[in-house]
Amino acid sequence: MDSRAFSVLWSSALGLQALSLTKRQAVTLAPSWSHGLVAAFEPYLVSANGTALLLWDRRTLALVLSLPAVGVQGVVAFVGSEVQAVPPSKGSAVPLLPPVTTTMRTTTSTTAAWPTTSTTTPPPSQTTTALSTTPAPTSKATTSQTTTRQSTSKKTTPAPTTVRTTLTKTTTVQPATSTTRSFTTKITVPQPTTTTPRSNSSAWVVTPTPPLQSSTAHPLTPVLHLSCSRTHVPCHDGTGCVAQEYLCDGEKDCADGSDEDGCAQLCNTPGAFHCASGAVCVGAGERCDGVPQCPDGSDERGCWTPTQECALRCDAATRCIPRSWLCDGHADCLDHADEQGCVLKECGPAEFSCRSGQCVALALHCDGDHDCQDGSDEEGCAVPRPLLCREGEVTCSHSGECVPEAWRCDGAADCGDGSDEQGCPWEEELCEDQQWGCSHGHECIPDVWRCDGETDCTDGSDEAGCHPAPCQSNEYPCGLGSCLNASLVCNGQEDCADGSDEGGNCSVPCQRSCTHLCYSSPQGPRCWCGPGYRLAVDGLSCMDIDECMEWGKGACSQTCLNVPGSYSCGCLPGYLLEPDGHVCKLTGPEPKLLVAVQSEVLSYGLRSGHEEVVLATDKDRVVFSLDYDLVERKVFWMDLATESIRWQDLNSGKKGTLVKGVRSDCIAVDWLGRNLYWTDGVAGQVLATRLGAAWKGIPEYTVVMDGDLDQPHSLVLQPLAGLMYWSEVGSHSRLMEASMDGSWRHVLLAQGLGWPTALALDLPTQRIFWLDEKLGSVGSARLDGSSVKVLKLRWIQSPFAAAVCEGQLYWSERKTWSVQQVDKASSKNRTVLLKRHGQPHGLQVMHPALRPAAPNPCETRGCSHLCLLSARHTGQCRCPAGLMLAANETTCLPIRDSAFALLVSPAAVAQVYLKDLPASAGSQGLPPHRALPLAKVSRLTAVDYAVKDKSLYFAEVGGNSIGLLRMKDWGRLSWKKAVAVEGTVTSLALDWLSGNLYWIGGQPPTIHVAAPRGRWALALLSEGLQGAAWLALCPRASTMCFVTAAGRHGRGAVVECAAMDGTGRRVVWKRARAPTGLAFGGAGTRLYWADHERGTISSVELDGSRFRLVREGLHGLSLFAVGEGFLLWSTTSTNGSSKIWHSRLERAENWWFPMEQELVTMRIYSQFSQEGTNGCAKSNGGCAQLCLPNPAGRQCRCSPGYHLVHGAACALAPPCRAPLQACPDLQSCISREQVCDGRPDCADGSDESDCATVKVGMQVPAVAPSGMSHVEQKPVSSIAAPQPRQPRPSLSAAPGPQEHGEPFVVSPSTEEVLGAVPCSSETCNLRGDCAIEAGRVMCHCALGYRGDYCEEAEVQPLAGPITLGVAVLLLLAAAAVGALAYMRKRDRRRRTSSTASTRVLTLYHRESDPEEEDEEEEELPPKSDTFVNEAYEGKEELPALLRKGPSHINTVIS
Repeated sequence: MDSRAFSVLWSSALGLQALSLTKRQAVTLAPSWSHGLVAAFEPYLVSANGTALLLWDRRTLALVLSLPAVGVQGVVAFVGSEVQAVPPSKGSAVPLLPPVTTTMRTTTSTTAAWPTTSTTTPPPSQTTTALSTTPAPTSKATTSQTTTRQSTSKKTTPAPTTVRTTLTKTTTVQPATSTTRSFTTKITVPQPTTTTPRSNSSAWVVTPTPPLQSSTAHPLTPVLHLSCSRTHVPCHDGTGCVAQEYLCDGEKDCADGSDEDGCAQLCNTPGAFHCASGAVCVGAGERCDGVPQCPDGSDERGCWTPTQECALRCDAATRCIPRSWLCDGHADCLDHADEQGCVLKECGPAEFSCRSGQCVALALHCDGDHDCQDGSDEEGCAVPRPLLCREGEVTCSHSGECVPEAWRCDGAADCGDGSDEQGCPWEEELCEDQQWGCSHGHECIPDVWRCDGETDCTDGSDEAGCHPAPCQSNEYPCGLGSCLNASLVCNGQEDCADGSDEGGNCSVPCQRSCTHLCYSSPQGPRCWCGPGYRLAVDGLSCMDIDECMEWGKGACSQTCLNVPGSYSCGCLPGYLLEPDGHVCKLTGPEPKLLVAVQSEVLSYGLRSGHEEVVLATDKDRVVFSLDYDLVERKVFWMDLATESIRWQDLNSGKKGTLVKGVRSDCIAVDWLGRNLYWTDGVAGQVLATRLGAAWKGIPEYTVVMDGDLDQPHSLVLQPLAGLMYWSEVGSHSRLMEASMDGSWRHVLLAQGLGWPTALALDLPTQRIFWLDEKLGSVGSARLDGSSVKVLKLRWIQSPFAAAVCEGQLYWSERKTWSVQQVDKASSKNRTVLLKRHGQPHGLQVMHPALRPAAPNPCETRGCSHLCLLSARHTGQCRCPAGLMLAANETTCLPIRDSAFALLVSPAAVAQVYLKDLPASAGSQGLPPHRALPLAKVSRLTAVDYAVKDKSLYFAEVGGNSIGLLRMKDWGRLSWKKAVAVEGTVTSLALDWLSGNLYWIGGQPPTIHVAAPRGRWALALLSEGLQGAAWLALCPRASTMCFVTAAGRHGRGAVVECAAMDGTGRRVVWKRARAPTGLAFGGAGTRLYWADHERGTISSVELDGSRFRLVREGLHGLSLFAVGEGFLLWSTTSTNGSSKIWHSRLERAENWWFPMEQELVTMRIYSQFSQEGTNGCAKSNGGCAQLCLPNPAGRQCRCSPGYHLVHGAACALAPPCRAPLQACPDLQSCISREQVCDGRPDCADGSDESDCATVKVGMQVPAVAPSGMSHVEQKPVSSIAAPQPRQPRPSLSAAPGPQEHGEPFVVSPSTEEVLGAVPCSSETCNLRGDCAIEAGRVMCHCALGYRGDYCEEAEVQPLAGPITLGVAVLLLLAAAAVGALAYMRKRDRRRRTSSTASTRVLTLYHRESDPEEEDEEEEELPPKSDTFVNEAYEGKEELPALLRKGPSHINTVIS
């Protein structure tokens, strides 16, 4: 009730409506109102949606205010202002006292019961006020009965006099009882000075007032103290109040006629509207405002003018019909006014007019395909009869046309003579699971169609023998299964066919306490409930039926709101509710179906049937997948012939290329984030590029998802939620969901799928649809994977693409060369929309409401290249191949700037990008970095990092395992055990090509290796490893190196290398004192180490040649790292302070910054540091268990308890009973006496190897990393005191031959190692340009250096100016030639194909093993600054929580 506007408002299926109580006229304020209504007070409306209170402008229906409020059940509107006092009558000398102010607390309790005793509460304009009179004073509270008067007079009613008392105690007044009131024509309501309380639980306090003095002008008529409500105004004589609607209506309603005083002034104002009857005028602003002010409502007549949104008003002007709905063949008005008077639309000059009135493009006339629904476009065509039909076509018997063989016996006549449907055999169809066979045996239908009230079998057998539907609670079940309205039972007339509704106990009176109504029945009295309710178990009370939950989408096509006893449907923006109150229909332009058929894209009007060709390519090209963008009015499509994604402007016809070198099964436009996505089923990737990108020869796309995608096929986007969905049709078909930036990936559905080749999203219902080519089914599910529905249909044969619009599902059938549609809810009412001589592929429905506009989070993100939407409604910056995201998370930088260092402390890891290292000494604290605190780790001893997988392998003191810490999406850390170990691991290294993990541990020290995920492990080397430490791998060269104590070689330590399968062990350098770190540099052909005692950093080739002293005089040297042309080392002074130094390898300048934390190790990584290939990089080298690479290829090995079979397989070793023992190859058993007896008894002869007596040499000190000197370890008995220092060898001495008794394998030469990796400046010691000439590596040394690898410095006299100039020119020319050769090789190595780089990248990609149960996940703190790797082509975005943080952090570990 809107008391101010004197009207009643309500919402229903017909929209928001209002009833003027003064005019008795109803109007529709909003035809598609779906928000409900809880209160109204001119000019506002109030609604509640369960979580908020919404305030609307009544005239514009715009949202004014939204207040959070949960569970609002009711709202009362009031105005906090004082009541208006009646001025004294003219000549009165009696001043009026202020009105009585009453404070009342009301507690309202409402109980809904339907139906109850019928009572009618009239609106304010028909209500006569019930007055309460106060009796004489009494010592107790007196109860006064309330009298109710019914007025039938049109004029004012004299105000009754209220008896005044001097009562000092409270008087309690009971509330008035409800009485039926009838409507009157017009009532003037006298207002009392007291108000009737609304609750019987509150006291009504009346303040006594003194008696009034007599007026000199009217001595016999007392002037009453009268107050009027806000909707009334007082008459001047104080005898009554008149409703505002009756002011200036041409009739005097006040006794003194004051309600008509001054009315002429309003009519004389400019713009005033004169009502049709009487002398009433309304202001200019009240004309056509939606609320009638004139008594006859004439101010709201003739206000409507046709618009695009409301071109026709029908159904008594209660419904608006958009222009696009007029004459569309579907009645949208109850009176069918929108389909009356329609005339055939005239086709344009470039269109052909079908007999049915349909318009098709003139180019489709006589093209051999029936484009008109009546086929008139192919009549009278002088088309020569083909002599021979093409492959896949059949000839019509008499008419001679060629039709596709798939159209034969498809139920529709395609030949002019109908011969394609003649002589069709009826085959017995074997029905599958979830299908029901019709009686005639050659037809199967989904089992849910059985007994659904609709005939689906041709013979109607699916509805035969079905049980009748149960009767509702307001119906009486007759004996023959029919239902009868309960009001007709026991009425003395037999209404049931069997007469079961009469007789019996009909005479028994109804005395049951029914909540709603009780009716007599032959079985005795029964309770019944009104529509929308059902009888409860007690048989007395009624429960509301939640139609929205129980009926699902059968209740409403989009939104549904349940109310007690009923429900209401609503529509999303861009839709309007149909007259049935259930179905929503698109407004605006006609929805069009875009279909790719061979080399053309057709547009088909879904209402008018208008068909035209929107784009055409060369006949030899196939338009595969397609999508559109309404913002720029473009159509995008995949061109398989040119392996490119192209576009065409729908307005101008201009064409362009978005990207080249790609092949895709499906493309999808992100209309909100302005990107285009596509799938690559061969590479198993999802990629994206900007919609506005222009092909300039360089790929500008990014890999959104890569790795374990199993042939992704169809792809759909939901930019409003930042989500994407795709199907995989590989070995394990499934539906997947992920954020549009590639994060938060998970399985949506993995059961009951064959080949889901076509996906479609229905945003209004929040469901995903798919068509399964293998199972011949159509399925749907909610976007959370629940409510799965699958129907097997015989006409689903080879679907390619699908789309949903309104209530229909459309898809393209490649096998039958057609486009078909079914009802999306039931999959019934199949219709063939298009049939053409060509395979249809891509398909989309084009309409603005299907691509709703919303704020784009990427607009304010400031990304330099690409911005991808995420499920967090934010934009994530991404980079094309060859670039990576900088620390500011917005700018893409070349990969060469992506190198970073890991600084490992005992309980934390810090990541510092080399480009951020300060170019000055003594900087305050760490440079900009990211920190990863490891709270679960006691004390780190060794780490390594996999760039591609963002995986950190680590070992800790007493951990008994090597752990794996993986960075996951949304800032989660995945902890798991990589491999179990015994003892403390002193060093570890990862083969990032095969995934094998190597480590040094145990006592005596042993080099171990484990397969990926730790499934198989093996002790690789164990002899002669006293004091082993600092293990380093070069997987592309299949080489590993390590440091051991010198032993019999003398005091100090030895640098050794071997193949990664343990063969070819050799000494590379034996003149080290105390090595503190070992690393490969450059292309992996040089080995670097730092010497703590000497204070030097040195390097040597893998064959022991070309030794070079890189740095010397480094006092307090403790750790070092080398890579990407950078050198890092740390020093510790005598006072305990530490510094980290950094320098370019080719420069002499050094800079440092302080480091307050203790360091365990430091490493340098980049994109290029983990590239290449080896014998185990692909498919584990074909090995059953362990694949160990070597320079010649690979060697398969088996873990203990197995022996090698046929060089690759592993079999369980035979058990050996005592006293026999197994041969080392585990293939046979021998006795102890057979060992070293001069005859080989083992198959490999291993029982006769190492038979000579080996004397134990002098014990030497262990060499341990300097960063681990404080680590507590168990006592080692095998290490004795150091021996006297041996004479220092010359630096030019080369190491001797193999000295460990194993077969010697020649170390790979520089040229061999560089086979797949171009030589770099580091090959020439950063003193010249490297080039490969005639198959050999050649160094062109810079001025002042010489040697094969520019390792020697030369001193030359200063030449003259001419000589110097010539030398400079030659040097520049050589540098240009070398740079050009280097860049060409680098470009060839970097050149990418359609989906991935042609260079051999790290093929090993570890994912969480579902069989492992030791994985733990940890949420990072919201404000933690943690690092992850960004150096792998930008293929995976950094988790948001890991990437944010201040540019400088002074403390890494707290």
